[in-house]
Amino acid sequence: MSEQGAVPVTTTERQVADHLAQLLSELLELELELIDREVPLSAYGIDSMTSTWLTGELSERCGVAIDRSVLLDRPSVAEVAQDVVAALAARDAAAAS
Repeated sequence: MSEQGAVPVTTTERQVADHLAQLLSELLELELELIDREVPLSAYGIDSMTSTWLTGELSERCGVAIDRSVLLDRPSVAEVAQDVVAALAARDAAAAS
């Protein structure tokens, strides 16, 4: 695994999707171009064990706690990215209060 820092606070869905696609690529040893952001994660064999690892890595990179159920409940990279950006926005709103 390559060592990378956390993504900026003003993270977009595309940035999160890029990070998740990169993680999937590394985990599955697939070329990044083969990760389709609209395909259900289950098509890549993501289960509860791999979702735990992925959410830990994604949480570390994004700087917000992500429950593994997000990867299991949301079928695609794009949808997971939406949830992560929403969690970041909620965190930032709470911090601004």
